[in-house]
Amino acid sequence: MKIKISQILGLLGFSLLTVPAQASFFYVPFDQLLAEAELIVTGEIIHKSYVKKETLNNWSVRNHLMGQMESKSKIKMGVFTDYELHVDEVFKGLIKVDIIDIEESGGCYDGICATSSADYYYEVGDRVFIFLKERADRPYYRSTRKGYTAYFLSDDGRIYRNPDKVKIINGSGFERTHSPKPTTLEEIRTLLAE
Repeated sequence: MKIKISQILGLLGFSLLTVPAQASFFYVPFDQLLAEAELIVTGEIIHKSYVKKETLNNWSVRNHLMGQMESKSKIKMGVFTDYELHVDEVFKGLIKVDIIDIEESGGCYDGICATSSADYYYEVGDRVFIFLKERADRPYYRSTRKGYTAYFLSDDGRIYRNPDKVKIINGSGFERTHSPKPTTLEEIRTLLAE
């Protein structure tokens, strides 16, 4: 019985469709995450929209004739998800408004969808705890490390990542950790007060 390459690839492709997308991140100590963030807040997502925007892609290439790295850039159109977050509490940083705009790359716009397993997929009404940096080119914030620093917040003050989308791996053993350390807002307040 002969099996064609196209049949094997078809079966492989079909089996991949049944595997849920999940991002894997290497463990980063919580104090390092605190240091990287310009703004750390809790709040509620009050608006979500998908938009198409120009974005600047930067990359470096080696000039083999000169032996040096050269920076290249190109403006392209991209799909983004914009959130409005009503801020409840500021843990780090200063803001003078109650509502901030957060931008996440990816989403669906005009029949075009671009997603990443590292995104956080907030919905209107979600209560969140998030580490942010301000974008240099637009008046938006973004998560410092995508889904790794974008948490959900439970009614009892516990923070957690979307367990279906984020997996944390520790070093070469790739052990799975189920929750961030610390796990509550009270623990974070104590840590920041030290």
